[in-house]
Amino acid sequence: MRGLSGKNVIVTGAASGIGQAIARRLGEEGCHVGIFDLNGDGAAATAKEITGAGGKAHAYTVDLADYAAVEKCVGQFEKDAGPVGGLVNCAGWDKAYPFIETDVDFWKKVVDINLYSFLNTSHIVLKGMA
Repeated sequence: MRGLSGKNVIVTGAASGIGQAIARRLGEEGCHVGIFDLNGDGAAATAKEITGAGGKAHAYTVDLADYAAVEKCVGQFEKDAGPVGGLVNCAGWDKAYPFIETDVDFWKKVVDINLYSFLNTSHIVLKGMA
């Protein structure tokens, strides 16, 4: 991750887990990190950790499966930090259940988070980068 200092980078799913670790590392490298997650408290805690260590970060509570909501948050991050220079799509979710015990609502949630969050953020951010 060397050479990224000064870049504005959005990390999805950065309230916990791998996304959080990536956001921390980007903050250490001097990036201004936008933390996008449905878990607003977790996102805020990650941003606080980064800023407490001397980095720059903003937290945004957002349903990444909602295109308009993502578009609004990307716009807000650009107002807060400037143009987006990088995107890490790390949001993901699933629960281990036997397939026959799942239902359409479960499948929709998995697809919304694991597919549409990636498509939404990529589409919106790349339009600004192009």
